[in-house]
Order: sequence, then structure tokens, then C-alpha cells
Amino acid sequence: MLLSRMKDLLNKGMKVQSIQAWGWFIRILGSHAMKNRHLINDMLKLPEQTFSDRNPQVQLASQAAWEGLIDALIHPQILDIRLEAILENDVQQSKTSAKNIGEMQSNRFFKSTKLIMTPLKGIISSKCDVSVHLTCLNTWCYLLHKLDTSVNSPSVIELVLDPVFEAIFRSGPDCQSIWLWDFCLGLLDDLISLKFGDMSFDLNGQVSPYLSDRLSVSGASISSKSSWKCYPIKWLSQDLGHLGFYLKMISIIISHASKQTAMLQTKSLACNAALRIFGSVLKAAQTELKNESLSYETIMLCLKTILGFIKMTCEGACTEGGAGNDLILTSLKLIEVVTKESSPSILGSPLYKVALDLKYVGNMQIVDLRNENFLHQSSIAYMDMVSPMVYLIVLYISVVVQLTLISHELDHVLQGLQKLFKFVLSHYDPLEYLLVSIDLLYKHKGRNCMQIWMAMAKGLTDYIDGAKYLYQLKTEFNSSSYTAVCYLLSYPFLVWSSSLEILIPLEVGGSLNDSVSLSGKKLQHTVEVWKSLYGSICTTNSISSEINNFTADLCSMLSQCLDEKANLFECGSELDVSSMDLTLNFLFLSGEGIVCVLEQILSSDMNSDGIISGHECNCRTFSGINSVLEFAARYLKMSCIKIAAESATCLVISRVFSALAGLLGCIHLKQDIVSFFEIISSPALQWLSHVEIPDQRVKHQLGILWSEILNCLQRSQPPIMFDTSFLKLQANLLEKALCHPNSSISDPTIAFWNTTYGMHTKLDYPSNLLHVLDKLSRNGRINLQKRSVPFLKRCYSTLADETVPQRYRVTATHNRSSKRVELMGTIVNQFEKGDKLPSSSKPKKRELTEHQKEVRRAQQGRDRDCARHGPGIWTYTSVDFSQGNEDSPESQDIRNPEAILEMFRKAA
Repeated sequence: MLLSRMKDLLNKGMKVQSIQAWGWFIRILGSHAMKNRHLINDMLKLPEQTFSDRNPQVQLASQAAWEGLIDALIHPQILDIRLEAILENDVQQSKTSAKNIGEMQSNRFFKSTKLIMTPLKGIISSKCDVSVHLTCLNTWCYLLHKLDTSVNSPSVIELVLDPVFEAIFRSGPDCQSIWLWDFCLGLLDDLISLKFGDMSFDLNGQVSPYLSDRLSVSGASISSKSSWKCYPIKWLSQDLGHLGFYLKMISIIISHASKQTAMLQTKSLACNAALRIFGSVLKAAQTELKNESLSYETIMLCLKTILGFIKMTCEGACTEGGAGNDLILTSLKLIEVVTKESSPSILGSPLYKVALDLKYVGNMQIVDLRNENFLHQSSIAYMDMVSPMVYLIVLYISVVVQLTLISHELDHVLQGLQKLFKFVLSHYDPLEYLLVSIDLLYKHKGRNCMQIWMAMAKGLTDYIDGAKYLYQLKTEFNSSSYTAVCYLLSYPFLVWSSSLEILIPLEVGGSLNDSVSLSGKKLQHTVEVWKSLYGSICTTNSISSEINNFTADLCSMLSQCLDEKANLFECGSELDVSSMDLTLNFLFLSGEGIVCVLEQILSSDMNSDGIISGHECNCRTFSGINSVLEFAARYLKMSCIKIAAESATCLVISRVFSALAGLLGCIHLKQDIVSFFEIISSPALQWLSHVEIPDQRVKHQLGILWSEILNCLQRSQPPIMFDTSFLKLQANLLEKALCHPNSSISDPTIAFWNTTYGMHTKLDYPSNLLHVLDKLSRNGRINLQKRSVPFLKRCYSTLADETVPQRYRVTATHNRSSKRVELMGTIVNQFEKGDKLPSSSKPKKRELTEHQKEVRRAQQGRDRDCARHGPGIWTYTSVDFSQGNEDSPESQDIRNPEAILEMFRKAA
């Protein structure tokens, strides 16, 4: 009867009164309505008409009446009582039958819930008045309240929460539905945050009703249209089983960032909301993963679910192209959230390996640009089993690489990569992630990846400089780590030594000249980052041998880059103006690297290796000096070939000369000096052969370096013998330097010659020096080797000259028949400086004639004063001149000092 009158009211157009009566009637029936299905089915026809009415007042009345049906159908207590009653009435019933009864009751419960949700989903998805949406949402919250703890069931979440959240989140945060968006975000965040216990609950475990306060802020303008009722909801602690539901909601929220028609504010709100909810999900998951009762399979399922979501988001963002920049940035932030909110014991554990199933890695293997001869490190490949952290690092770098191809404004992205790299190195194994990152870099030789290199280098520098415990950093940085850093520092040189086609990415718009100009502007920044990282590495360890090996390995790698660039010159692949600009940029980068290495050597306290900050040096050698010098020599050769009047390049070349001169000033050992000279000789010859050097700074510093080389050769310990063999080694350089048009080179060289080779008496001059020496000797500028003829002329001076010292003396001997003639010390010394006599040379005695023999026998009987004269003279050289008559011509010849010297010369 009542139902008939309600229908009459509805047919008369009194829809509001009709649905209000319907609501009162269903509340009166209460739970008894379930006993009469036919009545319920007949009653449901009336609200079916009112819910579809376009009049907001009718819809509002329908929402209020619908709560009566919720009271009648959703009654968990009665459901439990019914189940207990069935079990008590038939105690003999098997457990299987009891289970079937429970399933029947459960099916009825879910059917009722589905019935209640049907009109609510339709209203929340349609374009209705704001007041209608608000009332619908209030009715939905009443349903959540009536569901009691059943609201936490996965099936109820799928049936009740999922459709409403999805509908509201898909509509987006526009001006009409922003309050709905905020309300559902808050409700979802509350559900997730319950895991931390940071929300307030009453004694029955219900969430405190604070949602009305949230709505009162954003929905103040609609307060007059509808009254909001706050219903407490019994959220319970969630487990990892709801992870899929949360990630689905985040995917829907974040999809607004990829819509081309969406406003910037809408994209920003969507991205921020997604990051907020995702952070709450990770915190909840992290709390759950600490549970020791969790199985290995559950943990792996959780990791794969999270990584799969991030992979899908990142790959989808990169597929969108230029329209998905906001989505790409958000996907990168999702990775950052995972790395910071998840425990390193999970992400970095070798127990939890996942397949590297990234599409980008699979495609990258086909176009691998890495030089296998240059990089000898383990490489990652598609579907390799890696730790979750490696998976995230590879994914992050691959997204940034793709982003560099479509955008140039990447400062905030690169800052994020820098911070992420520092964080990973600080909390995980530094070597593992260095190798992974370096391997990815070497698979991208494009100059657009230099920005990625700079971010990684800055992150590594920050990690080293900010190390809390230096000893721990020293322990972590072993020889393998230093080798990895060598590859990282070599990357810019490898990129700039590559051909022009690789350097200029095809995706970058604009002309080639514009790209070259842009690269020149960023080159100085690259140099600064390189110097900062190298300096931090050198100050990390006080063990100089490790730093020496590191520097030697680095310079060897950089020398290979110079060789590769030199090969391009020989092939003639760089002839146009743009290529020349790139070459000058490469020379600038290489020169700055050499100066940095040399200055670091000079400024460091390498006392144990012979190179210290002052001008002193001990007897040991710097173990890596040859590698450094070979690197410098290659650079000087190349820069000499491509010398130009470009200001920046010439300035670097002059600084290289200055740094080499400074290094040479600290070297004193013969083996180091000879090694330096042998390595630098070839490039020095090329530079000395340049008659016209366009830059005065280069010309000046070249003269200083050459003068330091000459000085270093003269102060060697032990001294260097400037003989014929060493002259042959210097011949080519001396040929250019002795007659060089630059007086700062020729004058020191002439002085060097006069104090070294000019002091020798016997030299075999190389043929290429003859014309130079002939010209300079005839001008009187150089001294050639000294010979014995000028010495004899000096000895043949006038005896009457009183200033000439006495050159000999005659003394009596014990033998009355002989006298001794001795040369004075000054004459002996002069003779020893000239032609020296062998110490064992003794001239043979002359054969005496028969007459002389008779005279000798006759004189032996005489008793004369031996102080006046004797029968013969026994000389200092043991030559016996047996002549009785001292006034004879022969005796006079014997007393003649020139005759004596002539005999010495013949004997020699």
C-alpha cells in the first residue's frame, strides 16, 4: 500500500517527496527487508528513476534516501549471527557444509554491496552539480563506515574504493572537481599512512574524523548547498597485498602529466600528488619488509611490483616524446624516492636479483659505440640479473640520456642526478655503481651526454669531499676504484677526440656552427668539473704511490685519446671550419688536463717520490713522471701541428710550457733529466722549427722552457758527460736552437755550448751541425774544441820576459857524474791539462858510440866537483845522456827546455 502511494507521488511529479518516503520506509524495514526479495526488487524501481533525474534536488534526496538501503543491507553483526545460528542448529554438519554456508552469506554480502555501489558510481562519474557530487561522496563515506572492518578486505577495496577513486582521479583536478580530488587523495593517503601509526585513533580503532576539516577549506563555497556529515572509518593496518591497488591509483593520477591539453597547473598538481602517494606507499612497504616472518617470495614479489611500475612509468614517459617532459621529470623523481625511502639492505642485496628487462638497454646493445680496446671493464647487458639498485641506476641514466635529446634546459635534472649519484655512492658499494655508470657512459659517445658526465663527476666529488670518515674513504677507494675513476676522467677526452659525426647529435636542432659554439661555451665548465674531481682524488689518499699509479694510468689513457685524434688528422677527416673549432676545443681540454696534472704534482707533498712543493728534491723519482711527460709530449706535437692564433688555445699552450718548466726545475737526478730530455726532445724540435709563432705568450714560455732544459742538463747529479755520444742526441735540437731567430732561445743555447761542448778538446761533430758551428765560430760567438798546438805556442814564450815563471830547474844528484832537470809545477799542470803522458812511458837509453864510451871511462876516474858539472846528466825521465863535455852542442840541447818538451811530445 505504501509503495503504491509512493509511485503515485512519483507519477504526479512529486519526486522529492516520493523518494523521501521511500527512504523512511526502507529504514523502517531495516534488516527485515532481506527476508522479502520481491518487495526489495519492487522498491528499487523507484530510486532507479530518481537517480537518473537531472534535477539536482531530486538527486540530493535520492542520495539521502539511499543511506536507508545501506542500513538495511549492510549489517555485518547480523551476518555473523546468522552464520553462528546455522552452525548451532546443525552441529553434525560437516566443515565443508559450514564453509559452503559461509560462502553463500559472503556472496549475498557482496551482491548487496555491489547493488549499493551501482548508482554511486554512475553519479560520481557523470557531470553533475557540485552539490550532487558532494552528497554522493558523503553517502559513499557512510557506506565505508557501515562496512566496519570489512572495508579493509581486498575484495571490498576492489568493489567499493577502486571505482570511486578511479573515477575521481581520472577526471583530474580541474576547477569544478578540485575538492573531490583533494578529498580522495587525503583518504587514500590516510589509508596508506596507517601503516606508520602516525594517525590518531579512538578506543575502537577508528580514524579520528578530521576529513570534514579538510573539506571545509576547499569546499567552503558549497557549504550552503549541502551539509557534510563525517563518518569514522575503521581502517586497519594494510599489508603488501594492497600494493597493486595503490600503484594503480598512482598511475591514474600521474597520467594527467602526459596530456597535451592539460594545463600546467593540472600537470603540476598531478605530479605532486603522485609523488606524495608513492612516498607513503614506499614507507608502508618498507615497514612491512622489516617483518622477519615475510617469505623470500613475498619480498621478491614486492620488489618486482614496484620496479615494474617505475619501468612502465619511465618507458611510457619517454614514448610520449616532447609532450611528456613533465611525466619524464616525475618518473625520475619516482626513482629518487625509491632510492631514498627503501633500505640499502634490500635494494643493494645480492640475494634479491631482478632481470634487467629495460627496452632501452636491449636496443642499446645494437648500437654499442664503446671502444673495446679502451675500456676493459665488465659490461651490463639486456636481461642480466642485477640488484634492484643497479636496475634503478640504469633506468635513471637511460631516461636522462633520452631527455637530453629533446631538451636543453636540464639544470634541475642534472642536479637530481648529481645528488642521486652521491647518495648511492655513500650508501652502497661505490665501485659497483661507478662501473655501471661508466659503462653506460661509454656506450654513449655523443656530446649531449657530457652533461650527464658532469653531473656524475660532481656527485663523485661531493661524495669524496663530504666523506665523514677519511679512513673509511681510503678503504673503499682501492686500486680498482682508482682505475674506475681513470675511466670516468678520460670520458670527456674520448668524446672530444671522436669524429665530428659522433660529436654532433642528429636530434639537436640548429646548424652545425650553432652546435659548435654551444659546445665551446660548456667546455670551460667541463674543465672546471674535471679539475675539481682530479684534485679531490689526489687529496684522498696520503699514500703517494697509489696516487702516482693513478696519475700514470690516467695519463696513459689520455695519451690514447690524443693518438686517436692524431689519427683523424692523418686521415684528413677534419678540414672545414667547424671541425677546426672542435679540434681547438679538444686541444684546450687536453692542455688544461696537462696543466692540472703538472700543477698537482708540484703542489702536493710527494716527498717520498722526489717531487715536492719547493725547489728541493731527494734522490728518488716520481714513478709516474714518464706517463705524464709522454702525455705532454703528445699534446705538444698535436698543438704544434694545429697551432693557430686562437686566444684560449694559445694561452693553454703557454701554460703547458710554464708547467713543464716548473716541473723541470724540481728535477736534479741524471736519470730523470735524461728521461725528460728524451721524451720532450721530439715535440721540442717541432716547436723550435717554428720560425713564426703567432702568440707572444707561447713564444716567451717556449724560451723559458728551453732555458730550463739547458740549465737542468748542466746541474745534473751525477754530472752528464757532454761528449760525442750526447752531442749526437742533442744535435737536431742544437741545430735549430743555436741559430734560432728568437734571442731568448739562441743566446742561452750559445752560452750552454761554450760552457759544455766548447770546453772539450776532442769531439766528432754531427754533419747537420757543421754549417751552424762554422757560421757561429767565424763570428766568434762560440768556442770549438781546444787542441795542443795553442798550448805549445804558449809554452814557446820569450825567456827574457820576467813575468814568465820559471819552467825548469837543474839540481845535483848523489851521482857526481849526473844532474837532474825537473819541470816546474805550473808547466807540469799545464801539460797535464793538455796532452798527458802515460805514467809508465820511459824512453830507451841511446846507444853510445865508441868514442863516447872511451870518454866515459876516462871521466869516471876524475875527481871533480859534482856541484859544477859531471860526466853526464841523468834526467827526470831516466834518459841517460852520457856526454863528458857539457858545453858540447848536444849538452846544450839537453839543457834547452824546448828540446826536452819536444822529447816528451814524441814519447807521448
